[in-house]
Amino acid sequence: MSWEAITRALQNGDPRELSDRALAAAHGCSEGLVARARRTLRLPGYRPGKRSCPQTLRQAFMERSREVAGGHREWRAQTTESGVPVLSWRGLHVTAGRVAFKLDTGRDAEGNVKATCTYPHCVAPGHQADRPMREALRAELPAEVAA
Repeated sequence: MSWEAITRALQNGDPRELSDRALAAAHGCSEGLVARARRTLRLPGYRPGKRSCPQTLRQAFMERSREVAGGHREWRAQTTESGVPVLSWRGLHVTAGRVAFKLDTGRDAEGNVKATCTYPHCVAPGHQADRPMREALRAELPAEVAA
């Protein structure tokens, strides 16, 4: 993975909560490269141990994401190997899109949740749609567009 991706990960998250080992595994590089990036950026080292846990799911979601231009929301925490944002909180392990959907609609999603915008892996609550919402949108399209 690129130096830029590693430095971006260190700058976007709390470097005290990101171990060199975890970043190296997530970005497919050596721990030494992550350590060099951390030193170059003059960032503090990883501090293992108990950190305060957000009290609510909303707090956990907001702490791990940030608003970006255009009303989109960028994930700044754990992702799958394919880059899908994942939230782990108090034993819950779920995609950030599902959390965003629930925060926006107040209900659990049915089927997969997908962003309705083109921003890569956007987790903005208003930008998520579950299967019934996508089916309803397709039903409204003229037949030649939906095909």
